[in-house]
Amino acid sequence: MERVNKLLANENYRRYLEYNREAEIGREFCGHHFEHLLDAARLTYLLLLEEGESTVCKETAYAAGLLHDIGRWHQHRFSTDHAEYSAKLAASILEEAGFEERENRLVTDAIARHRLEENDRSHLTSLSRALSKADKLSRLCFRCTAREKCKKINQQPQKERLIY
Repeated sequence: MERVNKLLANENYRRYLEYNREAEIGREFCGHHFEHLLDAARLTYLLLLEEGESTVCKETAYAAGLLHDIGRWHQHRFSTDHAEYSAKLAASILEEAGFEERENRLVTDAIARHRLEENDRSHLTSLSRALSKADKLSRLCFRCTAREKCKKINQQPQKERLIY
């Protein structure tokens, strides 16, 4: 997990997480903080293991999860698609952390597509599908105090109970 730890120590990564924190002060719905990113990373890897996927290494799965929402602050400020913006921001962080070009493309593609439904044909890789599913599964909607006001509650797999 050496490269993942380099990613976590990256100055830009830390800055983007702080931007997310600032953009979501007072937000009553799900946040895009480090704990969500880590939950998504762990679930992405678990889902890949359960599928028998052996071509995506642990560090690559974690990198996708840890980076998938780093551009969320930009969506709050400028109404951009945070998935595409996060992918753009992630590319240089991955490179600086020592990920190979092939891994970089795999991760940034998964990040750019993570808002798609997992069965959408636009998912070209198992990592993309796993990240999309993990992002939703990382939310504990059945415990949320804002669930009555949430527009996405009916789309969430964990709206009634814990699945993962």
